[in-house]
Amino acid sequence: MFVFSIHTVTTAGHSTDNGTCTDDIIHWQNMIEKRTDAPLYEQSKIVQQQAVAKRVTGKTAECETLMEEALRMIRKTDGEYPTE
Repeated sequence: MFVFSIHTVTTAGHSTDNGTCTDDIIHWQNMIEKRTDAPLYEQSKIVQQQAVAKRVTGKTAECETLMEEALRMIRKTDGEYPTE
């Protein structure tokens, strides 16, 4: 008798400064609808769109910078959202 095992690996989908911007976009997508109460929620969506536009043109470093800003806008620090 043979026993087959399927093994899958899961990741949080986020690492920093890896040169692709994909990880940052995935991380943002996983967070954005959970953070609708963030004061900068709408601005984060705008910055994310700008980041994707940079990625499409091959400017991944600029995409990563913009995505980090989009994430900062919806990330709580010490239990508080940024307001600017």
